[in-house]
Amino acid sequence: MSNSPIIVRCSKCQQRMKVVPLATDSQVKCVGCGAVLKIAGTNRSAAPQAPSPARPMSPPARTAPTNQPARPAAPAFPPAPATFPGQPQPRPAAPANRNFGSPNPSPPKKGIPKWIFFVVGGVILLPIICCGVLGLAFSARVNSGKPVPIAVSLKAALPPAQFPRLGVPEKTYPSGVKRYFVRIAANPDIPGQTMQMCVFIPAGEHADRSLPCVLTAPAGTPMLHGVTLEENDSYDDETLPYAEAGFVVIQYSLDGGLPSGSENVDEDAMTGLIGEAYPAFKAAGAGVVNGRNAIEFALKSLNMVDPNRISCAGHSSAGSLSLLLAANDHRIHRCVAYAAAYDLESRMGEMTSNILVRTIFPGINEFIVETSPTNHIDKLDCPVMIFHARDDSNVPFSDAETFVGRIKSAGKNVTFETTPTGDHYESMIDPGIPTAIEWLKKD
Repeated sequence: MSNSPIIVRCSKCQQRMKVVPLATDSQVKCVGCGAVLKIAGTNRSAAPQAPSPARPMSPPARTAPTNQPARPAAPAFPPAPATFPGQPQPRPAAPANRNFGSPNPSPPKKGIPKWIFFVVGGVILLPIICCGVLGLAFSARVNSGKPVPIAVSLKAALPPAQFPRLGVPEKTYPSGVKRYFVRIAANPDIPGQTMQMCVFIPAGEHADRSLPCVLTAPAGTPMLHGVTLEENDSYDDETLPYAEAGFVVIQYSLDGGLPSGSENVDEDAMTGLIGEAYPAFKAAGAGVVNGRNAIEFALKSLNMVDPNRISCAGHSSAGSLSLLLAANDHRIHRCVAYAAAYDLESRMGEMTSNILVRTIFPGINEFIVETSPTNHIDKLDCPVMIFHARDDSNVPFSDAETFVGRIKSAGKNVTFETTPTGDHYESMIDPGIPTAIEWLKKD
C-alpha cells in the first residue's frame, strides 16, 4: 500500500513541496532553491536512526548534505520558480551586493534559470544601436511614474451578479473556528468571475454586521501569475490567527493560476506556463479585481461582517496586492503589508528591460508601473501598517524605510512596525501577525 503524500517546507526558501515518504530514509531536492531535504522513512525498523521526518505544515524541514541522489519533489500550491527574476517569494540569503531594492540593482549571481543565459546571449548579438534605443525607451517608460489605472480593469470586470452561500464547513478547529471552501463559477470570460475562497468564521453565533473581516491572498508568486486555491489547502499559519482573534477571514484566489501538474516541469517550461497565465493575471489588475470580488462576497453572503470594518492583509507579493487593493477600493478599513515588494520598477526593471522577456510578457513595462505600490501612495486613504524584519534577505529593510518615508511625506496615516530577526517569512508569523491583529482592532 502506497504512502500518502505529505507537505514539507524548505528551511532556506520556505517553498512548500508535496513528497511521498519512502520506507527508508530519502532525500529530495527543493524545487525553489535546490537545497536537499532529508525525509525520514516510514518503516523505522528498515532504516537507520535519523532525524524525525518533516511534518506537514510544520516548521521548515532541515537541509542535509547531499550524500545520495536527491529525488525530485513537487511543490504544494502555489508552484512558482523561486529563482525567477524579481520574484518576491522567500529565497535563500543573497550575497551582500544583491539588492533588488537599490536604485542600481546588481545582476543575480546565483540560482538563475537556464533560459536567462539564452536571453542574455540573444541580446548581446543584437546591434548595439538597437540595444541603445530599446534601453532609452524602456528607461523613459519605467521612470515616467505614470501608472495605467487599475480602475480600468475594475470597470471592465464587473463582479458576479450572485455569490454562493457558505454551505457545509470543510473543517472545524479545536478553537471552534469553522473553515469553508467556496467556488465562484460565473462567466469565465470576465476577470474575477471564476474564483475560489477559503472562509474562516470565528466560533459561536454572530449577530448581523457584528464582526470585522480580513481579506488576504496567497503569497509566493513573481507577481506575474495568480494562484488557484483547492479544497483543504493549508495556509492556516497565515490565516487562522485572525479568525481565532475574532475576525472573519476570506482568503481569495488570484486569476492566472498555474495549471495542475506544473510543479513537475523544468524551468524553461515553467517560464512558458507563467507566460500563458500572465494575461489573465494582468486583466484582473494583478489580483485587485479578485480582492474587490471578495469584498462583494463578504457584503452579500456573510451577514455577520461589518461593512465598515473590512480590512486587508498580505505577505510578500500578497502584501503588495494588499496595498494595491486598499488604494483602489475605498471600502477597505485598514491595510497591513508584511515584507511587501514596494517598488516593482526598481525590483523588476532589470528583468523587463530584456527584449525577449517583453515578448513573453506583453506590456510588462506598463504593467509593473501600474502595479507598483509606490505609484499608488496618493490613493492610500485608509490607515496602513507596514511590517518588515531588519534581517529580511528577500526584500531589503531599506525598501520599507523608503516606502514609509514616502507615505509620511504624502501626509498619509502609516504605522511602521519592525523586528530585528525572523527574515522574510517567520517574522510575519511571529511577531508580525500578532502585532497586526492588535493594530487592526483599533477604532
